[in-house]
Amino acid sequence: MEVPVPGDQPICSPLCVSRAQRAVAAALWHYTAAPLAKPYYVRGCVPDEDGDEAAVTVALWTGPAAREKRNLFFYVPLVSGGLPVPAVRVVAGLMRLSRGTYLFGVTGRRFDGKRVLNGSGLVVGRDAPCLCGGIGEREGPRGFYYERPGEPQRYG
Repeated sequence: MEVPVPGDQPICSPLCVSRAQRAVAAALWHYTAAPLAKPYYVRGCVPDEDGDEAAVTVALWTGPAAREKRNLFFYVPLVSGGLPVPAVRVVAGLMRLSRGTYLFGVTGRRFDGKRVLNGSGLVVGRDAPCLCGGIGEREGPRGFYYERPGEPQRYG
């Protein structure tokens, strides 16, 4: 475990990033069956491997009963100030969607041909320092995505 020296910027290790991805995926899994923020359900939480920073792309859709099917995608960084972002902060930020998507900034990039909004505003601020050295790896996938209802694609 790398212990930060006072005055140095703490650094989140690859193992720490993997734990953050697993925690966010596990926290969002429940919202595939229940709305996260009306009318949105979680359709996926995909680890972002292409960028320079640790992140996930969260896919939302309006659910099976909606007359007008809409998809939203959010790019959410998982490290803020060198520390991992707690999964609860990501979930709480996404729950604000019932107030409107303007909270999350402007269009960032594309994922599977669809526009992705920048969810950086979800994770601003810092919590307690990362102390993930002696804890075993969390079980479960680092991400998931539903290609079709009932058929999740898992990212290990």
